[in-house]
Amino acid sequence: MQEQRTRRGLLIILAGAVITMVLSTRVDYSWTVFLGEHRWPFLVKVMGQTVFEGESFGGMDPVILFLITVTGVYYLTWKTQREKLIRWRPHLGFILTCAVVGGIYVVHSLKWIMGRARPEPVITEGLPFTEWFTFGPHFVTEGIYRGAFPSGHTAEAMILFTLAYVFAGTPGHSIGQRVFGWCWGVAALVYASAVGIGRCMALSHWLTDVTGAIVLSWIACHVLFHHVLRVPEQIGYVHTHGQLPDTPPVWELRLCGYLLGVVLGGAAGILGLRGIGLGESTGFIGLALAGALLALLAAWRMALFYRRVRRGLNPPVVDNG
Repeated sequence: MQEQRTRRGLLIILAGAVITMVLSTRVDYSWTVFLGEHRWPFLVKVMGQTVFEGESFGGMDPVILFLITVTGVYYLTWKTQREKLIRWRPHLGFILTCAVVGGIYVVHSLKWIMGRARPEPVITEGLPFTEWFTFGPHFVTEGIYRGAFPSGHTAEAMILFTLAYVFAGTPGHSIGQRVFGWCWGVAALVYASAVGIGRCMALSHWLTDVTGAIVLSWIACHVLFHHVLRVPEQIGYVHTHGQLPDTPPVWELRLCGYLLGVVLGGAAGILGLRGIGLGESTGFIGLALAGALLALLAAWRMALFYRRVRRGLNPPVVDNG
């Protein structure tokens, strides 16, 4: 029953993502230009500054402070034997994994692969406007560039959305905790949207860069919570056995390490193929082959490691009869 609800929830999220991207694509250029022309200087300033760069407190600083806290407590859950602290380990591992996967891997790999130009150089310098689902004018042959799709600030803001799953999706939580989770989820979406609008007003991102970051982050959050890290399954194990499953130390971050190889290899392979298609140097053939090899090797190692994790989550039943 729970698995059916989880699958149904994923289908609803995917359908909502498709509708959101279709609708935002239709008004992408015009709405971004409108937001740039009617910018709110205060919102643009707040969403672009951070105290960690010697500026005033900015819109992204709550996320950074939240992640610093989560990282510290996650470390303590593996170093301490305090039961009340250890029970939060699955949730903390989930939040950190979402931050790494959604806030770093997805964002930066797509920025480099898609090479979409940002609004300001398109409007003021004449760079071509491209849809979010097509390759843009930027490519690795020009050196380092800052692709537009998806919005990194918006994806980082969506890290706070993970708490909605922690409170609303964990077995055994009270109705009050679940309601709080739903309310927090709505507030987190509003916050991420505000961050994204501020970036559009600054002409740093197109509207679809923002909506794309939101839907990709939500999909990653749902898949990681229910299908990869299986947080409800871990919590259910605690309720049944009184302790966490016997999984490898810091296994969520180690899984992210293997996934990094897959992402780097996949991105290199796609960039290599694109270079071949653009008629660039033959060196891109080697890049494509090396990327594919790295991705396959990392995926194989990741699958072996994840198999160990699953054995810990689902230990074999011993028949003593």
